[in-house]
Amino acid sequence: MNELINVKNENGKLLVSSREIAENFGKEHRIVCRDIENLNVQNCTLKNMFIESQYISDRGRTYREYLMDRDGFSLLVMGFTGQKA
Repeated sequence: MNELINVKNENGKLLVSSREIAENFGKEHRIVCRDIENLNVQNCTLKNMFIESQYISDRGRTYREYLMDRDGFSLLVMGFTGQKA
């Protein structure tokens, strides 16, 4: 697996974007967002691991993304299958 290169530091907390996860694991971003939402529905105490955010695409449209800490990242990718996982 490639290193996750787009890590953000917000208030001393390291966060990675759901778009970065999708790209590095060969998943569609909408599927990664769906998986995060499913995790949040199953256990509402996980919401502090995933921060809903937005980004602007190359075409100028605003889309949803999630930022997650290390624990959120670990929990999310544990459910991934495939060669890159």
